[in-house]
Amino acid sequence: MQQPPQGAWSGHDQMKPAAEYDIRYGHNLVTDTSSNWRDYIAVTSPTAFSKVKPILAQLPKATSFPEAMDFEYLEGLTQDLPNASMVVGIGGGLALDAAKYVALRKQLPLVLVPTIVSTGAIIHSVFAKWEGRNLGDAAEWPWIDPEYVLVDYDVVLSAPSNLNIAGIGDVLCTYSTVCEWKRHTRLGNGEPYDPKQAVSMFDHHKEIIEKFPKTLDQKGQLTVESVDVIMKAVQDRDERNLRHPNAPAGDHSFIVAVELANDRSWVHGELAALGAVIIAWQTGEKTSEFIADLDRCKVRWRPLAMGMKADELHRGLRECISYMGDTSRGRDMHSVLREEPVVDERFEDLWAWRETL
Repeated sequence: MQQPPQGAWSGHDQMKPAAEYDIRYGHNLVTDTSSNWRDYIAVTSPTAFSKVKPILAQLPKATSFPEAMDFEYLEGLTQDLPNASMVVGIGGGLALDAAKYVALRKQLPLVLVPTIVSTGAIIHSVFAKWEGRNLGDAAEWPWIDPEYVLVDYDVVLSAPSNLNIAGIGDVLCTYSTVCEWKRHTRLGNGEPYDPKQAVSMFDHHKEIIEKFPKTLDQKGQLTVESVDVIMKAVQDRDERNLRHPNAPAGDHSFIVAVELANDRSWVHGELAALGAVIIAWQTGEKTSEFIADLDRCKVRWRPLAMGMKADELHRGLRECISYMGDTSRGRDMHSVLREEPVVDERFEDLWAWRETL
């Protein structure tokens, strides 16, 4: 008899740690493994499914293409899907997290097949509760542990390089937490910055910055080794991050605020890296060294390179003020982007500084 998956609509502190995930690496994994998938639902995107469909040994019973993570929308989508024996999420972060919702609602086993390796959705059972483009209270976020994750090298390496490399940006952006803590120390707020608590995170960053560029081929393209380094960086991040009340992750709140203000999306890890650069700049920390590390790893973070206009970034930075202080959704983030906002004349300074890089 099939056992229900491990998961719930709250209490995500019970989810499986990233270090314990069953992640399977190799070539032809999708073809070889999908021969055992019977009567399954694929939750994916049109682009991801067009890439994977030709190599599936068994086609899904039903295919769903979610366009958003809003829970009311996902509930309607789930109700329209037939009964099945399992759910397979195929794609990037949105598809994988939407697959978690469907699997939890239907109480079905879940398998994840990332087509890019730049998203924490691959190794986080928890998925955010969304209300449109706004995040609900994190205390109410659901979770479901996948049975396993397939990292098929042929699938992942067929994606545009920047989409995979964004995973490096999503890890290195945690430098912003040190910048925030040092700022609080200068202001006399709370416990003074303790560099010993940041050692593990900085060692992790150093490993990535030294290893990743060496994995690229002679043309600067990603290799199997590159995929391994990105995945390991994303998987190890949870245990190596700096966690302290005076070290808020303003870079990730910046992502949601920018996308909320503009009602559009950018590549997650690239936007996180941009947020971290702005936090470092506004706090007066070592911005040039941080940028050099991002550039060495070929992380695309500059606004224009990401397809972001000045007015879009300005709107997002203005949104940070109210978004980070939205106590109705459990948020009271004491980030520099809220307390010393980069708006108006200060934004003009930022945009002019950007042009010097």
